[in-house]
Amino acid sequence: MKTTIIGGGGRVGSNAAFALQCAGIVSEIQILDANTELAEGEALDLLHGASSIADQRIYTGDYQRAVDSNMFIITAGLRRQPDESRLDLINRNVSLFAQILDSIKQAGHKDSAIVFVVSNPVDILTSMAAAFLD
Repeated sequence: MKTTIIGGGGRVGSNAAFALQCAGIVSEIQILDANTELAEGEALDLLHGASSIADQRIYTGDYQRAVDSNMFIITAGLRRQPDESRLDLINRNVSLFAQILDSIKQAGHKDSAIVFVVSNPVDILTSMAAAFLD
């Protein structure tokens, strides 16, 4: 099973990648992040322990390389600023999320692909993903 983690350079995304690696339930983990150097660093960190855990391919890439993914885990999101309202955060994250979903759709994806949304506000973004990628 191939999994693509979008936002894989962040805390949640990198921990999701580590959990998938340790569980050994996927054969490929692709880490995507707006900060490509951070994504590459996370992939290299995971590769250091890969040989002792499972036979997995771990790498960075782009949306074109994700077209055959069986699962997408979207952890990308903007952090709430100290003086920011939840509504302002929602607007910023919805805009970012729309760009991510558009990139997935433009590149193409399997109809059977599973999409996990971990970004906040999770209820709104999950509904958005279901409608957009259907």
